[in-house]
Amino acid sequence: MPHIIVKDTNIWYEAYGNGPTLLYLQSAWSGRNPGAYYVAGRLSKNYRVILWDSPNAGQLSDSVITDTKSEYHLCCDYIDGLCEQLNETSIHIAGCSGGGELALLFAHLYPERVKSVSMYRPTDTSSEAERAIVQARYSAVADIARNGTMQDVMHYSEKPPESRWKGASRWIYEITRKPTEKEKFLLLDASQFASILQKWGDWMLQKGFYRANLGDADLNSMQVPVLVVAAADPFHPEELAIELSEKLCVSKYIASPFFRPEQEMYGAPGEEHSFGGFPDFINHLEQFLETV
Repeated sequence: MPHIIVKDTNIWYEAYGNGPTLLYLQSAWSGRNPGAYYVAGRLSKNYRVILWDSPNAGQLSDSVITDTKSEYHLCCDYIDGLCEQLNETSIHIAGCSGGGELALLFAHLYPERVKSVSMYRPTDTSSEAERAIVQARYSAVADIARNGTMQDVMHYSEKPPESRWKGASRWIYEITRKPTEKEKFLLLDASQFASILQKWGDWMLQKGFYRANLGDADLNSMQVPVLVVAAADPFHPEELAIELSEKLCVSKYIASPFFRPEQEMYGAPGEEHSFGGFPDFINHLEQFLETV
């Protein structure tokens, strides 16, 4: 897996196939898992599909913790830098769940970079479970830093309290397993770190997260074609996908063929690409890309 220097940071990525470039974001905080590889395998026969390890994902790319409006804004800046380093002037960008919101925000911030946006199952961070995930990744960790040291944050992240979403708190542990990243992390000011994480969490918990917290005027003025594919479940309500599509200037909406309850979502057998109808999403995505 190659890496490239973006803004003095090692960013790792993979590229598959030839043709117009599509950057696929399986989620905002990673980029490489079975679902991402399924997408790349399906689309690489006609497109150059790029997957990446985002900063702070605990995979291969370096961590970046600095004062930005949100971690999504931080990722957008690095996606722009990755495009520049790879000489990609205009790309298709697609994402699942939080990756879709990240794709939409990128198109808003860097419209000249984007040919199209495709969003699969927009996310509702006002749901109880999604709020718990955001709390685990940001607010809980910020509280430890606010009342302690960066060493305390590391200890907390390694063994967070037992809960369904405790894995979201382990991102600090994951990024600091590399000695160089650990040294860099321990040099951060605890109070400033807490402030940054609180800001990042507050941005995600806004009611408009499913539309990247963009206002109606922002969505109405967006000229890039957007595909919105719903996959109705408790964390990705179809009514949010419908509302998002209606606000966009140029959009195509695909309704969800079913509703999947939480018990089925987390008890379903098989790999991640079968969760939520990934094959159907790719079918719609291929048809959409042929039109833009």
